Amino acid sequence: MIRGLGLDRFPELRDTYFGAYRRVVHLAQTDDPATDANARAAAARLGLAFERRFTGLGGLADFFGAAKRDRAKEAAWPA
Repeated sequence: MIRGLGLDRFPELRDTYFGAYRRVVHLAQTDDPATDANARAAAARLGLAFERRFTGLGGLADFFGAAKRDRAKEAAWPA
């Protein structure tokens, strides 16, 4: 994220990009300590508070199941 936004080369852009932000919210889908550490480090580098919220992956299974059912209904509809 830091490199992608150019903050490694132009740190003065930090306030332009994130001046109105108070915190970084990491929406964690899995329990991965390395990803959590990277998110925490990014928040620290930006000078923002860090918050982690575990979302899991359960909603994705429901979403894809519903999409599959919708496609099956459309395929069964007479043309």
